[in-house]
Parts: sequence; structure tokens; C-alpha cells
Amino acid sequence: QTCPSGHSNTSSSSSSSSSSSISAKPSASDQPLPSVLSSPFRSSLRYDVFVCHNDEDSDLAQSLASFLEAPSNGLRCYLQERDCPAGGAVSTELLQAVQDSHCWLLLVTPNFVKDDWCSYQMHQVLSEGPMSQRIIPAVVNMPRSQLPLELRFLFTVDLNTNKEFGYTLVYKTVLHCEYFVSIIECVHDTSSIRKSAILVAVNVNNVIYPNGTHKFC
Repeated sequence: QTCPSGHSNTSSSSSSSSSSSISAKPSASDQPLPSVLSSPFRSSLRYDVFVCHNDEDSDLAQSLASFLEAPSNGLRCYLQERDCPAGGAVSTELLQAVQDSHCWLLLVTPNFVKDDWCSYQMHQVLSEGPMSQRIIPAVVNMPRSQLPLELRFLFTVDLNTNKEFGYTLVYKTVLHCEYFVSIIECVHDTSSIRKSAILVAVNVNNVIYPNGTHKFC
């Protein structure tokens, strides 16, 4: 199986057809991007966010990616239909992209849960970091009771009622993820007990403010 040289989405779902592009609010010229986005840790991987979605939800996925990649937000997203090189083996390119991303966004819709390929990607992501706070399920038109069992214990982002708020929450979650993991990477003691203690401390005390700055309480 190879990646297509181009992507044509002729079908539409209720979630994709109703989605509209949401632009990130322009930042003031004197307000730089959050410092975590210029950290050496961030540059160690090619992408900030791997976006997993069903083909019928491509419009929504592209709208969300455009928001995250806007100059005022500055993230780097992976979209298979856009970033998979022509002629590359899908499974190989997918695994490489998963491993080369700081966070993994699962766009969970009715189309997603019926798609075997999305299920495969979801399990690849879960195998990489099941409890690492790097998985972000963004849910559209899906009650929690219908989510895949593997995702029901995770915090989810609701894109149903207020997409702009949901997009912003995804952005802040990515910043938290990158900051969180960068703290862990700075710890040279690999003792599981010490690492667990740090995970709890960062999770409880780290605060992300609306402007993307970080502070320890």
C-alpha cells in the first residue's frame, strides 16, 4: 500500500460539511510565541501534532490544523493526505510520523470509530505512549459511551458546542504536553520512582496561562 500522490475528498460527513475555518486571533507584535516552542527539546522532533482522522472528516482536520499552524500559534502538524510523500509505504510513513511527533490528536467522529485504518493508527499511538499525556482525543458528534474503549479513560476535547474554544484547548494541551515532557527529559535520574514523583508534581503544580506562559506554583 502506498501513499497517494494527491488527495481528493469527494464524500462529506456531518462533521466535515458543517465545519468552517477558524482563524487564530492575530497576536500583538510585541507578544512572542510561548518559550516552549523555541526550546531545544521541541526541535528534536519534526512535528508538534500528528493528526489522525477519517478521510470523510478531512475538512475538519484541515481546519483544525490551519488554526494550530497559524503564525500566531506556530505549531507544526502532520496530515497524512498532505505530508505523506508520494510513493511512500503508508504503514512505514505512518509509524515514522507517529514517532516524530510530540503529541497525537485523534479526531474521534462516527466515521473514525468505523474506520479500520483509524483504529490501526489509534493503536499505534497508544502503543507509543498510553499514559504519557501526549494523546489528545478531540470528539465530534460522539457521546462518551460510544468512544472506543481505549479512549474512555482519557481526557477529551469537545468540538461540538464551541469549535473555537475547542481548538484553543487543543493548542494549550499541546503546549502543556511539550513543556511537561521537556521537564521529564531534563531529569537524568531514570529511576522509575523518581520519575513517577516528578510526573505527579508537574501535573499538579504546572499552570498554563491563556497567553501560553508557564509557571510553577
